[in-house]
Amino acid sequence: MKMKFKNRPNPFHKIGDQIIWESRSTAVNLVVLMVRNFYSDPYVLVSKRGPKAADYQGYYNVIAGYLDWDETGSEAVIRETWEECGLDLSEIMKENTILRSNLDQPWNVKTDPASNRQNVSLRYGVKILTHKDNLPLLNTENNEIEGEVEDPQWMPINRINNYKWAFDHDLLIKEYIKFLKLN
Repeated sequence: MKMKFKNRPNPFHKIGDQIIWESRSTAVNLVVLMVRNFYSDPYVLVSKRGPKAADYQGYYNVIAGYLDWDETGSEAVIRETWEECGLDLSEIMKENTILRSNLDQPWNVKTDPASNRQNVSLRYGVKILTHKDNLPLLNTENNEIEGEVEDPQWMPINRINNYKWAFDHDLLIKEYIKFLKLN
């Protein structure tokens, strides 16, 4: 019996003496939760998609982007955090208490070709405790495309239902919180 699959051959391009394969893109998502003390609800790092975003302009999302060539998933989410929110996540993690980090390996991977433009999504997360009065400052000065991202902010977790979300990122935030409680 011959098995049937729905895949198709992966095309490639020869550039010089290198072969470059076409394949599905790999997206990275990062949920950053910041707790100001043990008794407060956490804040989640989000931004609004600006007028130059490819789609979902005016909707909110967590840190999101694509895995670049020669880059690990962890490196990608740290880079995307810097580009989208002006936040040096490595430095923030050194200065504060890490309650949980899922930066070495994704806590969740989505591969369904029917969702998110056939992207494979690597989902990372980190929960940080700070004893500082103010949450780290955010900015859009490092945006690769000016106007792609606007209004980076620390959103109180109890307010996420009040906003419109791109890519169901409100559900992603809730899934990460549930994951933290179970593990």
